[in-house]
Amino acid sequence: MRRYFLSFLFAGLACFVSAQDNMEGFRHLSIGAEAGLHGMGVEVAIPIQKHFVLKAGYNWMPSGDLFNTDIAIDTKDLREAQENIEASHLHTFQNKFGDEAIVNAGLQMGLTNYKVMINWYPFASGRFYIAGGAYYTPDNHKDDPFIRLSGNTTENDWAALKELNQVEQQYNPLAPEREIALKIGNESYAVQEIDGRGCMTTEFRMDPLKYYVGVGVGRCIPNRFIGLQFEMGAMIYHNSVLRCQGKEVGSITDAADSFGNDAKEILEYVDKYPIYPQVTMRLSFRLF
Repeated sequence: MRRYFLSFLFAGLACFVSAQDNMEGFRHLSIGAEAGLHGMGVEVAIPIQKHFVLKAGYNWMPSGDLFNTDIAIDTKDLREAQENIEASHLHTFQNKFGDEAIVNAGLQMGLTNYKVMINWYPFASGRFYIAGGAYYTPDNHKDDPFIRLSGNTTENDWAALKELNQVEQQYNPLAPEREIALKIGNESYAVQEIDGRGCMTTEFRMDPLKYYVGVGVGRCIPNRFIGLQFEMGAMIYHNSVLRCQGKEVGSITDAADSFGNDAKEILEYVDKYPIYPQVTMRLSFRLF
């Protein structure tokens, strides 16, 4: 039994110290394709010294709804305004408010970054490495949010709002226009009309420059023509900001209480922990 254990141990060590003749500085080049929690990406890698590999690449995450959530907006004052008008026999509303207006919102995530990385192989002839570097969002994507929550009111609620404003303007032209608004802390953010419906958009944005640390197994420059890498790490960001209807929200934690449970959990996490975990699988092709 002891003999089998020692054989297994030495076989495992061989994975890290097996001969690797592809770490001569600036003598080799590989390209890679990857997929993970950050989306998809491509990269090129070149060894700069026996222990270090320089990499540069581009990553993107295809946009799409991850899930839908319902956001409830208090409309008691709008319902009471309708009831007062009907009680005065001035108008009978075709569309009526309830105590709440429901906005069904879809949550999307997106990342578009260039990257520069250094992989350090502590064992010059091994597979284990430590990675570090930075991601940078290009100028044409700086306004794209990391997280976007966007949705629409029901047709009934938006029709009811327009009907109420028309009636009040008819009998009192000086009356302020009423709105459906999401209240976050002490601020209200009005739902706006887009394509004939009431729409709401909330966006979480990270700073264009993000840092990265991680660990992995696999060779950037395969000994043969093809190699596989597995990597775990974290993108570290700062200067994050939350915007609702184009206006900056003071407290992300306060805002989280106004959204559905799923969106609330995500917003509370990104506010408390300014890191985005990553798990990546990468296929590398050695060119020479």
